[in-house]
Amino acid sequence: MDMQEFTGPEIIEAVRKWGNLDDSPEAAAWLWETLTKMNLWLERGDGIAVYENQDLSHSELGDKRFVSFGSSAAQLETDTPPKQLPDTNKSINWRYQLIGTYKGDRLSF
Repeated sequence: MDMQEFTGPEIIEAVRKWGNLDDSPEAAAWLWETLTKMNLWLERGDGIAVYENQDLSHSELGDKRFVSFGSSAAQLETDTPPKQLPDTNKSINWRYQLIGTYKGDRLSF
């Protein structure tokens, strides 16, 4: 799979789909909180790496993970995110493969 350079609207749409968001006030609040966190990453010069569960036998096939990359404050302290999401002390992530990144302006909706 080729890696995608996401646009701002594409990242927002990916987050909406990942969160299974409807038009409720609760969903809008969750989206606002999520975009606020991502905007903090972008403001410090970091990017957003998008990973997707690509294990065909897993019940969460297609699930996404959004992580910051770039600075020493980022989740991934590297200029180029790895193809596979590294494991953390909370999760084993071999199922999650890099599908794209975003480095751009603040996200808004």
